[in-house]
Amino acid sequence: MTISAEVNGLETANGTRRVLFVGRPGAGTELRRWVALRQWASDRGIESISDCEGDVVCAIVTEDVLDGLCSPSDAMAMQLARARGVPCVGVRDAHVLEDAV
Repeated sequence: MTISAEVNGLETANGTRRVLFVGRPGAGTELRRWVALRQWASDRGIESISDCEGDVVCAIVTEDVLDGLCSPSDAMAMQLARARGVPCVGVRDAHVLEDAV
């Protein structure tokens, strides 16, 4: 299933779509993009979460987390997301998600 289909079709029991945000963005472009993505999700009624609990449409992840340079809790969130088959997208590549909705 593509991210487009998942974002448009997957909802939680109460009808809310959720996007998991994992990591702590660095200063500069990554931080600005992170903030913009959280706002983008909020503007579309998509809940931003930081723990991989319940139904999750996709995960937006910092570059450090993708490189394995993260806290144990971030590593656990990624492990849970991947085990559940949640698509994981780097902050830099999250335009794919924006284009899907």
